[in-house]
Amino acid sequence: MHVIGPQNGQRRDHLTPEHCSSDREHWSAPGRLAVGKARRRPSSWLQAKDWDMHVTDLEYVAESVGFRDLRERVLGLARLRATDRVLDVGAGTGLLALAAAPHAASVHALDVSPAMCSHLAGKFDRSGISNARVLLGNATDIPLADGAVDVVISNYCFHHLGDGEKGRALAQIMRVLRPGGRLVIADMMFRIAGASGRDLALSARFARRMIRRGPAGVLRLLKNVIRVLSGCGDQPADVDWWRETLVRAGFVDVSVASLAHEGGIACARKPASPVRLPGE
Repeated sequence: MHVIGPQNGQRRDHLTPEHCSSDREHWSAPGRLAVGKARRRPSSWLQAKDWDMHVTDLEYVAESVGFRDLRERVLGLARLRATDRVLDVGAGTGLLALAAAPHAASVHALDVSPAMCSHLAGKFDRSGISNARVLLGNATDIPLADGAVDVVISNYCFHHLGDGEKGRALAQIMRVLRPGGRLVIADMMFRIAGASGRDLALSARFARRMIRRGPAGVLRLLKNVIRVLSGCGDQPADVDWWRETLVRAGFVDVSVASLAHEGGIACARKPASPVRLPGE
């Protein structure tokens, strides 16, 4: 088993693109996996989600058309080479890591959920992938040496981090990238309480979708509102925030684009030589 570096903490990882349902009742996949269902513990929806209990959910979502499309977009923009050392931040059940491994020299799959790491390590073993290993750790404290990787990729991880945590994670990514290394991040890219036309349209679209589902949908909508107000909900940042923060972190060749759903993709590169950051 390829699990490296035990570390405690709540997992913060993938949710679905808008056209993939994130309701647990719609994620159910009887017989698909045993992990996550039998061990589920009661929990309050006002607490941070215990992602150890949701391996089955994320495995099912990773098979959706929306996430497979994101995978192809991310890996296409990453332009992997046979000599590249890759880090997948918030690897989950391996959507990106499994696809990247055949095209790279090595893959580090970072996740903070022990159950998710064990599950992915088993998938590496069963697939005969020998150039990938799982790292148990946090995006804000990546357990790799400076300049250890050539490419960093991530899919739907960062919206579970506050803006400050996102900034610290980007600083860690800058540290572990070699000079000239590449970064590609797919994530929710809008503000839940934002005032831009896109923010308002996405929030209204979600509200309408929940209302059409009747009482259960309305209840979920109210729970989401309370979770956001209490600080327990998703915390996505918009395209402008990503662009400005990547530049402020010292990345160059920054490109951030919104997608047709609530997602977006950010691409950037670590400078080949040291540069002075804004404000220094």
